[in-house]
Amino acid sequence: MTVQSSLKILFLTSSYPRNKDDSASVFLRYLADALAVRNIEIHVLAPSAGRGGKRLEGKVTVHRFQYLPVRWQKLAYGSGIVPNLKRFPLLWIQVPFFLGSMIYSLTHLIRTEHPSLIHAHWIIPQGLIAILAKLFFRTPVVTSGHGTDVFALRGKLRTALKRLVVTKSDAWTVNTQATAMGMGANTFSPKAHIIPMGVDVKLFASGNRENLRCKLPDRELLVLFVGRLVEVKGCHHLVRAVALLPPTLGVRTTLWIVGSGNQRPALECIAKGLGIEDKVRFWGAISNQRLPDFYAAADLFVAPSMEISSGDTEGQAVVLLEAFASRTCVLATRVGGVSSIVSDNSTGLLVKPGDSQALAEAIERLLSDPLLRGKLVEKAHEHVKNKYPWAKIATEFDALYRKVLGARSN
Repeated sequence: MTVQSSLKILFLTSSYPRNKDDSASVFLRYLADALAVRNIEIHVLAPSAGRGGKRLEGKVTVHRFQYLPVRWQKLAYGSGIVPNLKRFPLLWIQVPFFLGSMIYSLTHLIRTEHPSLIHAHWIIPQGLIAILAKLFFRTPVVTSGHGTDVFALRGKLRTALKRLVVTKSDAWTVNTQATAMGMGANTFSPKAHIIPMGVDVKLFASGNRENLRCKLPDRELLVLFVGRLVEVKGCHHLVRAVALLPPTLGVRTTLWIVGSGNQRPALECIAKGLGIEDKVRFWGAISNQRLPDFYAAADLFVAPSMEISSGDTEGQAVVLLEAFASRTCVLATRVGGVSSIVSDNSTGLLVKPGDSQALAEAIERLLSDPLLRGKLVEKAHEHVKNKYPWAKIATEFDALYRKVLGARSN
């Protein structure tokens, strides 16, 4: 690999893993690490869940800002800022403190670290804050939309702010064509660069099937869900779908739900109400290092995502890439950017979102046909190896950074 001149990039984000086992926006850690390998100095500014501070994590320097006394900080992390605000409207009181602390911390870092470029993750609020900083410090800005910021933040004012951010950024990226279309990207300039988030193919291909199968009866079929337990993930439809399986199949099918979020109590109630609580196990949050064994143990991975009333939906769904890399068969819903990842009847199956019966029929079809699962798995694994390794994604972002900086120097 040819090593080019060093860059210093500052990630500005509202979410970043708080420790080595945390899965909060873990794709940003993978991206930061992959860029650091390319002789790029990476700094990350993210909110703290506790006290603020600075820490070197591998080759990446992470700066945490504290926006309120520790015991009051409830806005970031957990289910995510938007779901947290929806569930607890009083948290809006914390928003000005959060934004003020982010602005102050960003200003301090620009003055002390002199980054070559700010990479803002999520259009609002990080992108907006980054372009405001650009006005004062002339630091170039690349803004990335990941999904919720595009699909959920609607209304005239929010739409106008999002368009202001991407038009004033030196470049902007989205993870799929669907996310670009959600911004109405064909109606203004500059055009979006489509650069997806990636996956550690080697890590997710390393799972040991037998490590967790011992927790199941012999010949049990395992359906797996991994993700935040929030409305947009549609997990309630999956629980109902498992209850709709034919009795001869349902009696030997178990659903494992991995992840945390505000919908867990409701999901537990649904399973109990349907009389399948003994066939559904909630594992809570699991570190990425342990996830490969869960994928390897599963006979089928299901991502039942949907579009909710706010307009929020999946921008990309990185868990699909994890399943592909793990050689776990995928069933997903035809929503948002999912169709950009899963090719129906080629790398997985797609069904209508929000339809528990359609999910149940597809689950039955796949669990009853191991040959079909095998064909889908092999095509999916080849696809993810070719398109989504982090080294490839980092190369694309590196090239974009240098293009932006080159245009500035001309």
